[in-house]
Amino acid sequence: MTNQTTINELVNTDDNYRAIGISTANLSENDLALLEELVLIQQRNDALDGMPFAFIGKRNEGYLLKMYESFDLENIKITLLQDNLYTIAQSALNAGYRMIEFDCDANVYDCFPCYQ
Repeated sequence: MTNQTTINELVNTDDNYRAIGISTANLSENDLALLEELVLIQQRNDALDGMPFAFIGKRNEGYLLKMYESFDLENIKITLLQDNLYTIAQSALNAGYRMIEFDCDANVYDCFPCYQ
């Protein structure tokens, strides 16, 4: 069982971040292709110093995207279209989120285009 001391320590940590679920319907075909490319690069551990995101993973329902605290666009070596995916990621960062779960069952947000 978890004791109160453990709970308090975890609740009071500064080492945390917020996550948001966003529907894959808010992703364009170009976004999905870029996410697929980034997943393959992540799996090969190629050019991780030039990755625009801290982690990207694929699931049956969509993708997990963990972001750094900001985008260092000058050091990104992979084409990150100044388009929908970047807009969603930057908007989530600006709203205080550090992880996006793109999921087919997550909320569709009216503030982003819907492609399905």
